[in-house]
Amino acid sequence: MAEVLSTETHVIGRLDVPTHDALSDDLRQLVEQHGGDNWIRALSLNADTARRFTQYFEKLFSATGGRLPLDERELIAVIVSRTNGCGLCAIHHAHALGEALGDRVQARRIALDYHLADLSARQLALAEIAETITTSPRAITRKDFDRLRTLGLDDADILEAIETASWFNHTNRIFIAAGVVPDEKYFSALA
Repeated sequence: MAEVLSTETHVIGRLDVPTHDALSDDLRQLVEQHGGDNWIRALSLNADTARRFTQYFEKLFSATGGRLPLDERELIAVIVSRTNGCGLCAIHHAHALGEALGDRVQARRIALDYHLADLSARQLALAEIAETITTSPRAITRKDFDRLRTLGLDDADILEAIETASWFNHTNRIFIAAGVVPDEKYFSALA
């Protein structure tokens, strides 16, 4: 039977997360900057981890940064998180994907089963490479990269797709192991 985790004010997973008032001013500001979500509250347990994580996240998922459009980076995040079974990241990034696409229903379809989501050829190729990176990265071949190239990605774009998928595998393992509970607001936002 799965372990039931409390969603009380400061208990959001398997680790004892400090209360908001117990945080240093800079960490409190960092938590607030990220909406006070459970993931950042969980990371606030270790200030260095929270700072490293958010710095990387903010650069990788900047709306104006990155080589790949934000919707493609969010698509990769959703596919990796769904494949790994990370409910926290899957629901959080399905919501963000819906915003980036301007289509919450399509984002939910992708999060549930991208094979049934009527993706473009490029989206499908990115979803499949993200899934392969997650399940069996050694199975990737030159043919996979050639497919992405024919769909308009250059090698630097492909590297960013690999980076995004790999970073989400890292992220998912942190939040799965820590048992961080998804925020209620993401359930109501997708309803």
